[in-house]
Amino acid sequence: MDKYYTTKKLVGHKKAELWRQFISDTFVELDCNGMSKRDFFGELRARSVCDIEISTITTDAYDVFRTKSGISDSSMDDFIISVQTQGSATIKQLDREVTLKPGDFTIYDATMPYHLHFESRLSQLVVKVPRTKLKEHIRTPERFSAIPIQASNGITQITTNFAKSIFDQTNQLNDKNQAAVADTLLSLLTASIREATAQVERAPRNRETQLLRVKQFIGQNLCNSELTVRSIADAHHITERYVQTLFDNEGITPARYIWNQRLQAAENDLVNPLLSHRSVSEICYAWGFNDTAHFSRAFKKKYGLSPRTYRNR
Repeated sequence: MDKYYTTKKLVGHKKAELWRQFISDTFVELDCNGMSKRDFFGELRARSVCDIEISTITTDAYDVFRTKSGISDSSMDDFIISVQTQGSATIKQLDREVTLKPGDFTIYDATMPYHLHFESRLSQLVVKVPRTKLKEHIRTPERFSAIPIQASNGITQITTNFAKSIFDQTNQLNDKNQAAVADTLLSLLTASIREATAQVERAPRNRETQLLRVKQFIGQNLCNSELTVRSIADAHHITERYVQTLFDNEGITPARYIWNQRLQAAENDLVNPLLSHRSVSEICYAWGFNDTAHFSRAFKKKYGLSPRTYRNR
């Protein structure tokens, strides 16, 4: 069934909240801020193609946050592919950040926190794919979260044009043909991702897969102050030394990686006006820090300002 939402006929301060509800109903539960309460414009069209949902969205500038609380309240287990058609957008997930220009796309995991920043009016084509469906084509799609798939690759142009044509022609296809084009789209997405990341068509090395699983575990347990290399090793039935080895090629220790992820999570909360009612101390403890003074020093070292000053700015 098609969905259509627009803020054109909405008036007053309810525009922003209704738009948040629109996109949460279409994608996943999201927090939004930075929208002009009265002048904000957003328009969304969504269609289903078998198990895949394809949407076109045009919106003014704002920020989107997929938060820990939103994830815990949701049963969604999907990946989202954002294809930039006009303007630019910045996507952050885990320790990666990508800025999309027209024709580029990226993929991100809806079961992990992420932050989307829209600097000015833009348009995107957004594809939502169930994890189980995507894994039929990519064994561990999580490892590609927030990597740039650039329009300069020929296969990327074919993929994005095909996705647009599916959206335009879906209503004219029967169920059998819809299933065929959905499978073709996933095959093209896979080819684009492999081309962009110089991946050969083979199963990922065990070490790469294990590192991905460890990073996912860390991301899901950042709020636990007892998260340690030992607890990570125990959860994955490997040795502490092997956990250390997994991060060797990353140029960082597991402990430092955890620390950086906590600082980034705290930074996301500090800049989110929807969490302005929470004190710096609450945010500090919520992400597994045990000492506010130590947190403040580390935050200032990384971001150049104290947490309170950074938030006020």
